[in-house]
Amino acid sequence: MMAGAFLLVAASQGLTGCSDTWDDHYNMGGTNGSSSLLKMIEENPQLSDFYELLRSTHVYNNNHRTKVTYADLLNADQALTVWAPVNGTFNVDSLLDLCQTEKGDSTVGRHFVMNHIAHNLYNMNTQTDESVKMLNDKFLPLAYRSLYNAQIVDEDNVNLPATNGLLNVVNDDAWYTYNVYEAITSLDEFAHLGTFLSRYEKQELDEDRSISSGIVDGKKVYSDSVMVKTNNLFRVFDRIMDEDSTFFMLVPDADTWKPVYEEAAEFFNFAPIEKGDSISDYWTHVSLMGDLFYNENVQRSMNDSIFSTSYRVRDWPYHVYYHPYDEGGLLNSSNMKDELQCSNGKIMRIKEWPFTPEELFFHPVVMQGEREANLIDYQDCTFNYRAAVGDTISGNAYLDIVPKNSTSDWNATFEIRNTLSATYDICAVILPKTVYLSNSRDFKPNKFVAELTYMDENGEMQTIEYNDEVKSDGVKVDTVLIGRFTFPVCNYQQQDATVNLKIKCSIGRRETRYSREMFLDCIYLKPVSDEESSDEGNNNQEANVRKEAKK
Repeated sequence: MMAGAFLLVAASQGLTGCSDTWDDHYNMGGTNGSSSLLKMIEENPQLSDFYELLRSTHVYNNNHRTKVTYADLLNADQALTVWAPVNGTFNVDSLLDLCQTEKGDSTVGRHFVMNHIAHNLYNMNTQTDESVKMLNDKFLPLAYRSLYNAQIVDEDNVNLPATNGLLNVVNDDAWYTYNVYEAITSLDEFAHLGTFLSRYEKQELDEDRSISSGIVDGKKVYSDSVMVKTNNLFRVFDRIMDEDSTFFMLVPDADTWKPVYEEAAEFFNFAPIEKGDSISDYWTHVSLMGDLFYNENVQRSMNDSIFSTSYRVRDWPYHVYYHPYDEGGLLNSSNMKDELQCSNGKIMRIKEWPFTPEELFFHPVVMQGEREANLIDYQDCTFNYRAAVGDTISGNAYLDIVPKNSTSDWNATFEIRNTLSATYDICAVILPKTVYLSNSRDFKPNKFVAELTYMDENGEMQTIEYNDEVKSDGVKVDTVLIGRFTFPVCNYQQQDATVNLKIKCSIGRRETRYSREMFLDCIYLKPVSDEESSDEGNNNQEANVRKEAKK
């Protein structure tokens, strides 16, 4: 039953080697038996296939095959419980063939042999159901005389004592169940997502399970080190390999995924940057997959709302979905094909892609005025950074731009980060003087023009001028529109900013109804959807824009 399953596995799992120190670590004093587990299996004619497999499958250390076999492990001095399937319940020939290669050998070890062995002693006559942690870290249900699907063959083959543990003879091989991560990275039907995840796999030392032999040159050294498979992307998607959690993942089929990926990739055009295609592929995948994973263990109320493993408090309201089971909700049954049960949750196959770019990654870009690092140049003015608490003031602070004198037409340039190759309405949020002095009667508005500098498809810096004067309200918090622009390339999560905006005060000497002092809350780039972008009426904002190369 298992042979077909582990032919699909794509990667091997590192295991600990067998050593005297390791034996001491797990030695529980043995049992009352007179023979080792290996000897008992060898002498039982019903277990000849399992015995042959134990002799042919190797233990892995640091992801490398050792000379130690699982037969050696069952002959060593450590307490183990073994559930040995009888001949004819698994295809031993296909498993032995797999053992001829390192990859196949590791696969057979993890998916079959280790799935029938556990550290410590377990009583098969217990009336209490429990979970057993097998050598491969899978938790299998143990009930009265059964391990998962495998039943004891008869009264004479249960809790057989050996010098190093207990032997149980069962009538089936214990089913190996993929966890969410293994299924996505192993099964061909999920290759459109799993191939990307697999690129970031690595091996890490499991300090809790490794055996320390002391400190050398200020560093801890290990006499027996246990390496485990992990993935750099777990910091984004959570540890979806953990067997003691309950995850669920939404997965579209390859035909549904392809146009979604192609559309999203247009937002992540890093063409002028070295290895831009690879950077684009990374951020496209991460942005689309960020809300596919959920941990049931941390949800407050699944009926009210769910949040993905990408959610961080600072990101609210993104990655949160309300009333998921309602009509049109993220988990509504009408969009579900079926489910694949996994050892740590389930994969939910979906019919249609349920997200918009605005939900996943096409978010507003906010450049806080009070953040000193954002101001890269200025003329004819000074600054005060002020705190102010208010629902309409982002970041609870703002920048007070003070002209050098009463007639100064100052200018200030701010760098803007994390723009996508997409269309935005470029806005400034201007505060009234009353945020500083509540009894102020200075309601004079501001007036200014602006310049936008950006990188084009060839990596050249370009500047456009917005010559239509922008005027704020003066009485209330005012989000003023400077203009609409489509950035040709992406600057998302890059060290060097390639976009900046210059604000230029444009008040004539006789225009006394305007104020040269400006309270700038932030620069705000509002995403423009395809529908909005195609609206001719909304494109008039660019009618008086002049484009020229920046010298």
